[in-house]
This record gives sequence, C-alpha cells and structure tokens, in this order.
Amino acid sequence: MQEPDILQKRNILIAVTFVLTVSIHIITIVSDLFYYSKYNLIYCVVIIIIIILFMYKLSIHPKVFQATLIINWHFLVILMNLQSSNYITIYVFIYMIALLALYRSMRINVLNILAVLVEIFIVYRLSPIPFKPIEQSGNYYLFFLLIVCIISLLQTFYVKLIWNKVEKATLDREYNLTSEEAYLRLFFEQAEDSIAVFDLENRVIAVNPAFEKLYGWTKEEALGHSLPLIPPENMDSAIERTENLKKGHSYHLFETHDMRKDGTLFHAQISLSPLWNPHGEMIGVSAISRDISYIKENESLILQSEKLKLVGELAAGVAHEIRNPMTVISGFVQMMNEDPNSPYYEYTKLIQKETERIDLILSEFLVLSRPQLKQLVPISLGETITEIVQFFQFELQQKSIELEVVNTIQKLFIIGNENQIKQVFINLIKNAIEAIGEDGTITINMKLSSDEKEIFIAIEDNGCGIPPNVLERVFEPFYTTKTKGAGLGMMIIKKIIVDHNGKITITSIEEIGTEVLISFPVENN
Repeated sequence: MQEPDILQKRNILIAVTFVLTVSIHIITIVSDLFYYSKYNLIYCVVIIIIIILFMYKLSIHPKVFQATLIINWHFLVILMNLQSSNYITIYVFIYMIALLALYRSMRINVLNILAVLVEIFIVYRLSPIPFKPIEQSGNYYLFFLLIVCIISLLQTFYVKLIWNKVEKATLDREYNLTSEEAYLRLFFEQAEDSIAVFDLENRVIAVNPAFEKLYGWTKEEALGHSLPLIPPENMDSAIERTENLKKGHSYHLFETHDMRKDGTLFHAQISLSPLWNPHGEMIGVSAISRDISYIKENESLILQSEKLKLVGELAAGVAHEIRNPMTVISGFVQMMNEDPNSPYYEYTKLIQKETERIDLILSEFLVLSRPQLKQLVPISLGETITEIVQFFQFELQQKSIELEVVNTIQKLFIIGNENQIKQVFINLIKNAIEAIGEDGTITINMKLSSDEKEIFIAIEDNGCGIPPNVLERVFEPFYTTKTKGAGLGMMIIKKIIVDHNGKITITSIEEIGTEVLISFPVENN
C-alpha cells in the first residue's frame, strides 16, 4: 500500500507530464502539422486540464486523483488516434505505458497494458480515418510495444522490491529518530533541573516544567520574551558571560544568584552551553540551573556548628584558667578602691570596671561549655518576664521608654534552666533599649499557637533597626558592631533557645524597628 503523500507526489508528476504533453499536441493542431478535427480535440483537452486543476485545488483523495488521471490519459489518446492517422499518435500508446509505470504498481501496469491493447484494436478497426501505421511498420511496432510492456513490468517488479527495502530502511530510521526524540522530549519535560533555551537576542525559545516551578514564569509568559532572571547587581557579569558564550566558551556548574518572577533571589548553580547548527553557526544558548539554597543553608549551619564547637572548646580550655588569676587581681583592686583619697583611685576604679567586664565575658564563655542544661524545672514564662521587666524599670524611666507586656498564656510552662531563660530575655530587652536610645516603645507579646503546642514570644521595638548586612551575620560568634562587646551575646541567646528545643527569628527595618520572635514547646502537665 502506497503512502498517500508519496502517491500524491507521483500524481503531480503525472499531471505535469500530461499537461506538457497535451500542450505540445495543441501546438501541432494549431500549426496544422497533422490532420486533426481541430476544435473538438482542443475543447476536450481544455476541459480535461480544467478537471485536473480543479481536483488538485480541492485536495481530492490521491486514489481518486490517480484514477482520474489514468482515465483522462486513455480517453485523450483514443480521441487523438480516432482523429488522426500517423505514427506519432499510435506511438503515444507506448509513451503512456512507460509513463504510467512511474506508479510502480503491478496491478496498474497490467491493467494499463491490457487496456492499451484493447484500445489499439478498437482504433485500428473503428477509426473512420484511413489508419495504416501498424501495417506500414510491419512487426516493428508490435515488437517495440512488447519490449516496452516487458520493461515496464520488470521495472515495476524490481523497482518495487528495491523501493520496499528503501522504504523499510527509511521507516526504521524515522522510527529510531522518533524514539530518540521521544526520549529526549521525556528527559526535557521530566528533568528535575530547570532547562531553558535562549536565542542570540536572549529571548526564550523553550522551557521545561522545572523552569516554570523554579522561576515562577509560565511557559506561555516565557516563550518569545526576554525575562528578568538576573539581579541588576549581577548584570555586568552576565553580559560578560554572554560575550564569552558567543565566542564558543561554556560554563559548568558556576554559582550565582538568580531572580524569580516575584523578585526574590535564590542561590543558583548553572551550566551554560552554546548551541550550534549543522553549519557551525551559533543559534542559541542552553541554560540548566538548580536551586542550591538548601545546600548553602546547610553549609552555613555546618560552619556555624564548627564555630560553636571551636568557641565551646575555647570556653572549656580558657575560661577557668583566666578566672583564677582574675579573682586575685579583682580582690586586690577592690582593696585599693577602699581608699577614695588614694592618688590612684581613678585608675584602680577603671581597672575594677574592666575586670568585671572580663568576668562577664568569661561567664558568656562558660555558657557555651558542656553540659548546657542543668536543674531542668518547669518555668512560667509570664512570671519570668514580669520579674525581668521590674529589673529594668529604673533604666526605662530614665530613658523615657515605655515597655508593654501582653500576656495571654497564664499558667503555662516550659521545661528548662531558669537562669539561662532569664539571660535570653535580659539580653534581648537590653538590646532593644540600646537600639531605641530614648523616647521609644518596647512591646512583649506572648501567645499560644493554634494547636496549643508552642508558646510564641514577640519582642518589638521602634528603635534604629538592623542593617541587612548585619542581620545576616547577627548570630555569628565574635561579630559585633558595638564598641564595647565580645560579639557572643546573640550567639549565646540562640544556643540557649536551641538547647531548649526552641526557635528564634529576627526581622528588622532600618529607622522603623526590630521584631524578635521566639518559640518554645509547651510542657504537657
């Protein structure tokens, strides 16, 4: 069975040959080269050509088009021979057999040969015009007709065998290509990594579902557009990469920041490769990217853990060794301070103040040493915060700072070390007071989670706020912006909270204020 598209192409070839052939005959008719009944034949030719063109324009089924062409060929050849008596018209029968052999159908060739033999007999017997070309040529015409018929049949047989093999090989090749394309399409659509293809104008050509999920742009929004995927601060380096890509360079798993549709940034690991056409011309760029924010977060946590381990080891090894000689120094300085008339009173007073500061730093060191939690008891956060607020009353009044406590969790407890919990809130309230300076408000809001399994404590102030670059490093050891401080306070606060199975987050806007949100699991009595 011939494929419709292949059959249609052969139909077009036969139709073009048919039109050219009858055009030549029309020229011979008009020029009176042979004897014809002119106008009847011309009218028939024009009608047949119109029918063929009409069927082609209407995209008639190839089988119907094929049958129409064959019938019109036979009709026109019979008509030509009935109106003319010469060698050319009778040899058109042979020409038609050779031409219709292009269909490579054994059935069509056999039927065509039988039809031609019958038509030659009819023309020879029934033509009203004296018709003697076969008699004049003797057996040459019949011999030539036999040779053409045999060649036509052999051509159809052998060419069909060869064609079937070629067609099978083509189909196999197309199947393999289709299968390969199907697998590539499956890989493209189901890949976990984001894949996008860009043209040389940075317009999106193709994206996979992972790209839509990672960047937030739908396929319809992305195709044909240049998307803002690169943060403005990284644009210069992106332009440099683009120029290098045009020179044939590629980038493998380099790390940068990319931007989602909503403007949020994330750590991205990207591979960029130029795409070439078969002529060696660059036609686009492929970008494979993945979100590695969680990897960066894990690396940060590991680094933080290593720092805490280092600080803990330092605390265990140094704090006790320093505290013993500092106790002796502090004792003698206190004795020297008993005489206010001493010429060194101001100096010894300063020494005592600095030794107390050293003792405070050592106390912070010791918090980091193991074991952390001692004397675990139920703690009422409401009562604990009330005691701490009373402790700061005098300082708050002096600086005209209002502190408001909103407590909706009466008689609920957490389990932990009361002294360490007090140290957390003392340090946080102290930080809030320092951020405000004077004339401000501090609000402590305590409430339960919706499932009553966690207690949330939010400490808000309207102070100077924390810059973003400082906020990112606020829990790092030895990092501080204060002129007097060891940079251990916030790290110790976080460690105490984590040791009590709690969580802490800080949000801040410069010149507006800061909110510290702490949560602890509720003790089930």
